[in-house]
Amino acid sequence: MPLITLLTDFGLHDHFVGVMKGVIAGIAPKTQVIDITHDVEPYQIGQARFLLSQSWPYFPKRTVHVCIVDPGVGTERRPILVEVDGHRFVGPDNGLFSDLLARPGAKVRHITNAKLFLNNISQTFHGRDVFAPASAHLTAGVTPSKAGPLIDNALRQTTSEPVRIGRRFWQGEVVHIDRFGNLITNLPAAEFREMRPKGMALKVGLRLLTNVVSSYASAQDDEPFLIEGSSGNLEAAVNQGSASKVLGVGLGAPVELEVW
Repeated sequence: MPLITLLTDFGLHDHFVGVMKGVIAGIAPKTQVIDITHDVEPYQIGQARFLLSQSWPYFPKRTVHVCIVDPGVGTERRPILVEVDGHRFVGPDNGLFSDLLARPGAKVRHITNAKLFLNNISQTFHGRDVFAPASAHLTAGVTPSKAGPLIDNALRQTTSEPVRIGRRFWQGEVVHIDRFGNLITNLPAAEFREMRPKGMALKVGLRLLTNVVSSYASAQDDEPFLIEGSSGNLEAAVNQGSASKVLGVGLGAPVELEVW
């Protein structure tokens, strides 16, 4: 069965997501549509990149992933199609696909074929008028080569990676806050575990967290701790509570890790 995933910052308060699904159903009624999330913080391209990286590898090849966090909608930024590892990604050329473009064999096309769009294109809702119909046509049998020409100048943003700032210190950031208030950093747990450290401490806001646990439930209530999350990165968390609220930290906040 053809498959499309949706990842946006549209939320579910408005009609946007439902209308996109209606457009897809009208063009490719046999296509299954799966929502990854529509709760990306508005305009936060970096957060969308993280959530995309955590989701697309778990889908079968030939899945079309529609990813829309698009503060430049209506400007000259291009709609693009990225092909990599047997998957296809449709969205704006604004750096959202930077991590994919760094993978070997990635190909990028500027979607210029107007037959893949709705007849009337608004300046503010390209999710409905451009990206949803283009993705539906791809699952209905249109080949990527029909979408538009190959390009080699798609926008690439710097990859969010921790920076070593001392012999035992690294600086990172909070790349996502999940529904439970866990602060997910860009610090890869395995990398530091391989150092066989005796201990580690993460400075988050005004707090220094030194307690590392293997499960949320093994920590005391209301006491912030460190844990390796399902993303493989270090998280600051609170058992049955919100680390974001307890620590007073939001998306993009800097963190500093010390190991010894």
